[in-house]
Amino acid sequence: MDQWKVMFLICLYGAVKEFRPTEPYITQSSNFQVYPIWTYSYLVALIPSFLLTDVLLYKPILIIEALSYFACWCIFVFGRSVWSMQLLEMFYGWATATEIAYFSYIYVKVPKEDYKSATAFTRAALLVGRFVSYALAQLLIGLSWADYMTLNIISLVAMTIAVILAAVLPQVSWRIAYQKKLVDNNSPTDLETLVNDASYSDYLKLFFMELHQNLYKIYRNPLILKWSIWSALSSCIFFQIVNYTQTLWGTLPEEQNKYNGITEALVPLMGIPADLITRQLNVNWNRWGDVLLSVGSLLQAGLLFWMSQSNQIIIMYICYIIYRVTYQLSTTIAQSTLALSLDSRLFGLLFGINTFMALVFQSILTGIVIDAEKLAIRAQFVVYSGYHLVVAILFAIVFAIWASRTYLKSRAQSSNA
Repeated sequence: MDQWKVMFLICLYGAVKEFRPTEPYITQSSNFQVYPIWTYSYLVALIPSFLLTDVLLYKPILIIEALSYFACWCIFVFGRSVWSMQLLEMFYGWATATEIAYFSYIYVKVPKEDYKSATAFTRAALLVGRFVSYALAQLLIGLSWADYMTLNIISLVAMTIAVILAAVLPQVSWRIAYQKKLVDNNSPTDLETLVNDASYSDYLKLFFMELHQNLYKIYRNPLILKWSIWSALSSCIFFQIVNYTQTLWGTLPEEQNKYNGITEALVPLMGIPADLITRQLNVNWNRWGDVLLSVGSLLQAGLLFWMSQSNQIIIMYICYIIYRVTYQLSTTIAQSTLALSLDSRLFGLLFGINTFMALVFQSILTGIVIDAEKLAIRAQFVVYSGYHLVVAILFAIVFAIWASRTYLKSRAQSSNA
């Protein structure tokens, strides 16, 4: 029963920290020219985040995440200069880098058989927070009941509550984590005495020994490697789309793109049932995962290309919503599959490395497409569409290789019979 109390608290924290009604109108509140700073800050902050998440047992990193979001909206409310906006992007990079603790925390609080439910519920909580905040933003701005500064103040209040919730989340006991690691490593049966006689330094020694032993072992698992590659490649381009879609909408007359709030609200509204559906799916993703990833990437490629060519805001809105929901569904399946496939409990490390690789790819993409080539926003989206097409082809080839091997193996067995 205690695990469901913890589940409720972490889901409540997730919903509150995502309650940021400023975001659908971020380009009105901040100069989008400072966006690349977020990418580089995220990349730098992620390294200590994924190394320390498991060492510090999650909660301290969650508190840093909440404080970073709080700092961002303090700057939104009180900052005015370009320098302050650049500082804001730095804090925002810290906040998003430490989010891996949110997704890792719950897996040490629930048994392995509940991982699918935990993944669905925690991700759905984030979507609930976004939906309510974005819908509120659209209502307040659309009816002229508030200005953008009011949205910033509301967001700041929510981030203050998020800090409090992060502080009251139950701490993960190093003794419990130590015991679970001993069980994973098939240690002697007299675990209680072993744990009682241990110290935190013993936990750290076991952690780093496990880290050294399992890092190579983790990525030798074909299923983990496949979903990790997809996660890095897909997240890379997803970050770009989220950051620059409003800039694409801004190429149309201002009177057309006034429904950003409701569009952003519809993304989590449609993503919530998609998330919860994954909890009920009983699919062998080792067999059919490549099909999902290939078809999903192909769909996303088409949606981004359509967005890049369209001059109708409603088409852009619809394509954006379908793109985001497709990503949400795929990444929820990927996260639960990775957690279930992991023999050790290095969740923060695995998710952190995958995100780090996504940011490396994104930094390279940003450097080429934006900093070097300085492509116009529509041309950027053509590049992003082509990127998804390459990903789709890659996983189609992987599936074709697997299907061919399976077919040849079955024929060989039939011949031998």
